[in-house]
Amino acid sequence: MPIPGMDDKAMASDCLASQKFLASSYNHAITECANDSLLRDFFSVYQDEQNYLKMVFNAMQTHGWYNLQMANTQDINQVHQQLRQESTKLQTQAGMGPSPGVYPGQGISPGQMGPGGF
Repeated sequence: MPIPGMDDKAMASDCLASQKFLASSYNHAITECANDSLLRDFFSVYQDEQNYLKMVFNAMQTHGWYNLQMANTQDINQVHQQLRQESTKLQTQAGMGPSPGVYPGQGISPGQMGPGGF
């Protein structure tokens, strides 16, 4: 039964937002869980939610409802520079020197970012 005022695209967008929220919630539960058995259960559900999220994303892309715009190299480099600066600032405020390997100028290449990455 259709929901008044919501077309297929709006319902799919709502579904995608809900899946993102669920995946985020299970991710949080995983990071806070101290019980190994419960952790495995949370992780299993988390993987299912990620799969459902990907299915909704793929369906929206197929219908032309979710179009990605590729970031150019300059924008990616600018974000890396901002992250490096923020990391250094936070480490300085915490009284720590830069950590080896945190942002050594090697960054993440665009091909290493998955769907939903920046």
